[in-house]
Amino acid sequence: MSEEHARLSPSAGERWLACAVAPAREASFPDTTNAASEEGTAAHKLSELCLTNGLDAHFAPSKDDWVRWDNAVFRDHVQTYLDLVRSKLTDTSTLFVEQRLQILPEFDIFGTADAVIVDGHTLRVIDLKFGQGVLVDADDNAQLSLYGWGAYNSLDWLASEDIAYIEVTICQPRRNNTVSKTFSADELKGWIKENEPKARKAFRALATDAATPGAHCKWCRAKGVCKERAEYNLATAAFDFDMVPDPDCKPTDPTQISEEQLVAIFKRLPMFEKWLKDVEGEVARRAHEHPVAGLKWVAGKNMRYITNPAEAASMLEVAGINPYAERKMLGFGDLEKAAKALGQKLNDLIGKYIDKRTSNPVLVSDEDPRPAYNAAAEDFKEELSNSD
Repeated sequence: MSEEHARLSPSAGERWLACAVAPAREASFPDTTNAASEEGTAAHKLSELCLTNGLDAHFAPSKDDWVRWDNAVFRDHVQTYLDLVRSKLTDTSTLFVEQRLQILPEFDIFGTADAVIVDGHTLRVIDLKFGQGVLVDADDNAQLSLYGWGAYNSLDWLASEDIAYIEVTICQPRRNNTVSKTFSADELKGWIKENEPKARKAFRALATDAATPGAHCKWCRAKGVCKERAEYNLATAAFDFDMVPDPDCKPTDPTQISEEQLVAIFKRLPMFEKWLKDVEGEVARRAHEHPVAGLKWVAGKNMRYITNPAEAASMLEVAGINPYAERKMLGFGDLEKAAKALGQKLNDLIGKYIDKRTSNPVLVSDEDPRPAYNAAAEDFKEELSNSD
């Protein structure tokens, strides 16, 4: 697995296509890792070994690269990816594993695809996403478009026929999520032509150029100190309470903000709260590195703990006190993992005892794509269910 990273990396494509200055701003921040990213790297290395040597995940040797996460569930997820890749192979196809792709070399854009299959007039790019925090989609996914173009640009000459189609697939086994998108060669060429000026702008951008804040800031390493993002969010905090009210709204108490203003503020809360968390994280990072004027660390709370739980429990039981909490079933995620480790499916074991219930409605912006909750309709559904 390649450790080299491009300045304009495909994985950050959504970011630098929207904010050209992001790569230059991020360059002054450490590219840190965490347990989740390290586990993802381990999964990629095990996958590479298996695909290169024709092994199944459960029969591959244990190595230092993944021994920290090496268990049946980890290998099950890797095997899901291996099965997907192998299902796309034919007698005439050629598989490339951890293949370096030249995407737009003039702008230092390159990447390493997890798996690329050249098969007649079709190129297939398969990307393993081992994380489970964010469900990844193939639509409007800049990384997949860039990888698709890179595969076409790098491997087209190996094909036995002119490449007409490029299929890009995301395999996210820990979320049971596999999605694909197929481009024609002309579609990808058009996408590259449309976005090439943005790539050029990002390649030439200086850290002092203006940034463009938005949803793409989520993974930017400079998000906690970006001046433009701060100005945007502080402008939100300094909400214009003199906004012109809807003429159809009834007059309200002049000492209170209107319902229209309340809704406008409510819609901005998620973005503002996320920014405050990012600021908090950046300040904490700096305070760990050096003293920060105006701040100090103080001792945490003193919390009691039992040094020998077994002995303490025994003495409490002798005294007539049950020291243990009431037994409680594991959550569905943990139960499914335990069943899978035994080669079973939870639904096969206790499916007749599993049902679904809907949690309380969630208040969101009317721009949310989910259909509006209709209490009367839901009550009618429940009545029908109870009458069966």
